[in-house]
Amino acid sequence: MRKLTFKNIALYIFLKYLIFYILLMFKNDDYTLIRINELKTAEDWFYYLWIFLFLPIASALLFSGPIYFSFKLKRVFLFALLIGGVFLAEYFLYTRLASTLDLMNGVYLEIIGILLFLLFFYRHIVLMFNQQSK
Repeated sequence: MRKLTFKNIALYIFLKYLIFYILLMFKNDDYTLIRINELKTAEDWFYYLWIFLFLPIASALLFSGPIYFSFKLKRVFLFALLIGGVFLAEYFLYTRLASTLDLMNGVYLEIIGILLFLLFFYRHIVLMFNQQSK
């Protein structure tokens, strides 16, 4: 089993946003994400990186600690409560900062987040449940 690290958590968050941006690209029929060849100046690059990296970096900074700490908890109930709080907080952060008109985008982000969370941390979650039942 891979050791739980901040690097794994940050990778999970960045992959979640990448998949989410790809979903939005098709949903909105806006392919700006893959039009890198149209970036000419340093200002273009800065704007591109700012638009696509601000939320993943902010989420990684805000939520990596609580996610890491949640796996250190001994009680499954507290783990579930903290992880649920993280997902809820991320939903409100995303919808407040990036998608105030279409709140469903936040729901899509969290569905992707939950699925990837289970995929990335399945073994840690199972181990936690097994230790709790003993």
